[in-house]
Amino acid sequence: MPQAPVLPHGSPTTFAGLSETFSFHASPESFISSRVLAFQKSDPALAQSRTPIHAKILNRNVAVISSYDHVRQILCDEAVASNLSSGKAYNELMAPFFPPPNLLLLDAPEHQQPKFNWQERMKTLESIVCATVSKIVLDHLCEIQSGSSIDLYESMKSLSWKILLSIFLSHGKGERSGASTRETVEALQEDLLRGQFSLFPISVNTPFWRSPRSKGLEARRRLESLFASEVNQGACPFATNTGRERQDIASHLLLFTSSLAVKALASLLTALLLNLYVFRGKAPESALSDRIRTMDDRALGSKYLKSLVLETERLSPPVVGIMRRTTQDIVLGSSENRNQEQSPAPTMIPKDWDVWIYFVGAARDPATFGGTAEAFVPDRYVNSESSRERQQEGFAFGAGAKGCLGRDLIRSVAATVVETCLGLDSERSLLQGPARPPRVKLVGNLSQIPSGVQAWLGWQQDVAPEQWAKDIKQLPTQRPRKPILVQVLH
Repeated sequence: MPQAPVLPHGSPTTFAGLSETFSFHASPESFISSRVLAFQKSDPALAQSRTPIHAKILNRNVAVISSYDHVRQILCDEAVASNLSSGKAYNELMAPFFPPPNLLLLDAPEHQQPKFNWQERMKTLESIVCATVSKIVLDHLCEIQSGSSIDLYESMKSLSWKILLSIFLSHGKGERSGASTRETVEALQEDLLRGQFSLFPISVNTPFWRSPRSKGLEARRRLESLFASEVNQGACPFATNTGRERQDIASHLLLFTSSLAVKALASLLTALLLNLYVFRGKAPESALSDRIRTMDDRALGSKYLKSLVLETERLSPPVVGIMRRTTQDIVLGSSENRNQEQSPAPTMIPKDWDVWIYFVGAARDPATFGGTAEAFVPDRYVNSESSRERQQEGFAFGAGAKGCLGRDLIRSVAATVVETCLGLDSERSLLQGPARPPRVKLVGNLSQIPSGVQAWLGWQQDVAPEQWAKDIKQLPTQRPRKPILVQVLH
């Protein structure tokens, strides 16, 4: 007989809600793992199945989802996704700082046509991305004195600002004018992010003091004016002749050049370069950078690089998760063809609950990725057609109809960064001149990388959640809490 759906596990009280709110924001990984461990003794099967967890966050009922199959059902099953709203979930956090028109806040069916329009616009970037990124990467790394050490994340954040602002702004401008625009945007976007994530969510503006939220809202207004001017002057790559389209483009430039987008790219590049240059595996092996660079089979090398990017995304997604709000009761997990002794009952999430989709946990689900779910396996996706567990990607860019618009662009950027550092002649590269790009090498000390950072990368397993929380900052994007120093050689 089919099992009746049950509510998410846990019964938090109102008094516990404040504690859970701060606990989650301090470290989502520690928050979720500690609750799994808390009831592992009483019901091991429940913990192993990654059942949804009931929490009280910001005084709302929240279902925290960390099962791979549940996440795919939420994002890709139209029957479930149609009863979930991203607009309602993000309205308080996003709308004041990223007002409409805004793809992130649109739900189906209104979302479909605007996303198609933007997918067509993004295709215009394909011809400029590789050449632009290659030059920026070379200039950025070669400005660093060979032999000196850098904080890798901070350097990648600086690089990410240069990349995203060069792609979306300052087209046709002189170097000095373009640099001035970039500096202004960077400063304003930082103010906007601080206002968006302020723990004091009230706008106060007095002659003596302004709240972070007030500064953030003022930064948004100034950015809107600046981007409208940039679009009207043709300084962005999306050409248009209509006023409505110009407004749409200016509004989305606010998203594409946001501090959150920059930090997400910096997070991905930090993890990718650590995997490329510092990871060694269990046996004394050469770095992945040396293996890829010396591959005679060009096609295999391309597959290996793609696999490296996908595996980095799976284990170390820049954004730990996303939110939805239920507009009707939904049921996760089917009760059909289930063995009651082996599988938990389906989970019902009631109407008007928030659903927090935890990408980090879902992409490490043993039910999908087997015994290597927690481990960094750089060639996992080289032969992706050979098994089910190798076919599944992580959720760094979401999935389904609401998947990230910038997925292909960012993957192209990441691959170009690696190819440029390795001195590879990319088939997509438009670099001019007879000389090959100089090879750049990063040297890091594996023994000095904290265990929580190695767990984030998938180099170490069975690291305690408390250590993960100590070594990795997860909001608004994932990054090491303390500097990871690498030496730059070129």
